[in-house]
Amino acid sequence: MLLNSAIIASIIAAATLLFSRRVSRSHVWRATVTPLASIIGSGFLVLAPILVSAYGRNAPLIMAGLCLGAYLFGSAIRFSIAERNSPNHLEDALVEKMEIAASWALTFAFMISVAYYLNLLGAFGVSLTPYDNHPNAKLLTSAIFLIILVVGWTRGFKALEKMEYAAVSVKLAVIVGLLVGRASYFFG
Repeated sequence: MLLNSAIIASIIAAATLLFSRRVSRSHVWRATVTPLASIIGSGFLVLAPILVSAYGRNAPLIMAGLCLGAYLFGSAIRFSIAERNSPNHLEDALVEKMEIAASWALTFAFMISVAYYLNLLGAFGVSLTPYDNHPNAKLLTSAIFLIILVVGWTRGFKALEKMEYAAVSVKLAVIVGLLVGRASYFFG
């Protein structure tokens, strides 16, 4: 009972902090939300279970290695952005075309990623109900997609951004609760 109370209190505290004006209006936080949503989806929903299945107790070390690789990859991207924005940068037509192609490839990859996660959410959303079957999972996925489409169409990107912010904040608050529970298990 005490552990459950601690987990719930940690979730409420984290949510209160994440939904506070100071955090929600921070430019750094706003720039962090979209990549963080992707990291949470890829890491917690897909990669972590795969690593645990494949590497067992060594999964955290493998994850640390993947994080280091991602950081180094990000360093190369940050260097390229800084170089491109420097006053000495010369425009190259080939580089410009490659950047346009990369932007389209990223857009397409993001659409596939969103579709995959919506499908996963649809399957999970009905999995604990008496309506657990493939057609109902697809119906839930379609309903969620329609909600996103209608909000985006009628309210614009700003409303979608607010929805994403709320979803990431709730997920992070739940993750804090999960970490409190896991810490209690490991140290108990």
